[in-house]
This record gives sequence, structure tokens and C-alpha cells, in this order.
Amino acid sequence: MNFFEYLRFNYRKWRLKRNRQTVVIRGSCNMCGRCCQSICLQVDGKWLKKEKHFGKAVREDNSLARFVICGRTEEGYLQFSCTCLKENGTCNDYENRPPLCRKFPAPSIFLQLGELPQGCGFRMSTEVDFEQILQEAVDNNDGINSGHIPK
Repeated sequence: MNFFEYLRFNYRKWRLKRNRQTVVIRGSCNMCGRCCQSICLQVDGKWLKKEKHFGKAVREDNSLARFVICGRTEEGYLQFSCTCLKENGTCNDYENRPPLCRKFPAPSIFLQLGELPQGCGFRMSTEVDFEQILQEAVDNNDGINSGHIPK
């Protein structure tokens, strides 16, 4: 992540917190397989730009060996496709898929100004984090109202 991406990520995170919002993911996988094609990979908090960094990542985490480089973004990030994707859009090795795949889509996609693939069954939005507001209200009232009936 370069400096500007870092600032943009933290600004979005700060803005969500300030507005008491959270990233909400709804929907479900429609098994189109688009999330497995032309994706960027992040390793140790950094988006992969160099083939040698990808090679090192594969040596450290063999589950990444299922990905092959298929191009670059306009910003110079490597794009990958998964070799386990079947023609019908499903995974050939679903039970052994890496954490990256199990966690898709992660809220970090929104924070990094990313987008879900067109036609994806999932959607992301921001909403007021009611649980956070409720917890703050409870915390603020602990000292005021200890459960005793006033005289």
C-alpha cells in the first residue's frame, strides 16, 4: 500500500467511526466465479506489484500457489486468476480454499475503494452501527444510573 492509499484507507476508516457507521455486507454468492478472476492479492498488508514478491509469498503460504498472474491494473498491481475455477464458476477445491477466499468479500474492499465484481451476488453498504451506539449509551449511563430507585 503506497502512502496515498494508506491515507485514503485511514480516512475512510476514520469517517466511518466518526459517523458511527460500519461496513455491511449482504447477499450471497451466486457462484459466477468473477471474484476468482483478475483479482489483486494483498500479502502482509501490501498489494503485490512484483512477480518476485508473489514467488516469495507462495513459498511462505503454499495456498497462494493456486493463483497465476494474468495481468496488471492501471496502477501497476499484479492481477491474478485462480487455477481451481471450473467453467461453471464454482471452485474445484472448495473445501481447501485459502482464507482469502473464505473471507470474501471482506469490509477492507470498501475501505480501500475497491469494488465487487460486476454481477456479484454480494453488495456492500455503510450503515449506522447500532450496537456501537447502544454500547456507548450503556457505558455513559453506568455512572448515572446504577439501578437504584431514586428517593
